[in-house]
Amino acid sequence: MSDAPFDLIDAKDAFADSDWFHVCRQTQTPYVVVRSGETSADVLWDYVTLPPSCDALLRGHFASLENNARAIFERFAIPESHLRIKPTLICFDRLPFDHAKRAAAELHGLISTYLPDARTVSRGAPVPCESAAPAGDRMRDELEAPSLRRLWVEEQSHASSV
Repeated sequence: MSDAPFDLIDAKDAFADSDWFHVCRQTQTPYVVVRSGETSADVLWDYVTLPPSCDALLRGHFASLENNARAIFERFAIPESHLRIKPTLICFDRLPFDHAKRAAAELHGLISTYLPDARTVSRGAPVPCESAAPAGDRMRDELEAPSLRRLWVEEQSHASSV
């Protein structure tokens, strides 16, 4: 493994049970991978390595998360690229390989702003996600970009908890 905050995998390989997956799950850090194909690469962040307590926090700040993720995507995308996003999954599809690595590092940083400090978690005293102070809202002005690409956003269900 490298020092990068993401794992590089071949598009043909399975990645759900990789060493990187287990490291992210153990440290409760964002699971970001770059899947490289023959002509492009995909960046994927999946919520699966984070504790359940982070779900409400990510959903509560979904508008900010979506805007900031879209801005990262716009900086690295080409006309063939696609963005898929929902509170627990973000994919930047069909990016140039070098752009994908930079986008993955930025996406990892963005998701991390919504989580407790990793140093606290590694010391054995995890801070619940509910008390983490997301910086994502502060990043909005810096990161917003015009929407020029195709975007798929999963709507949140507002009919549950009251």
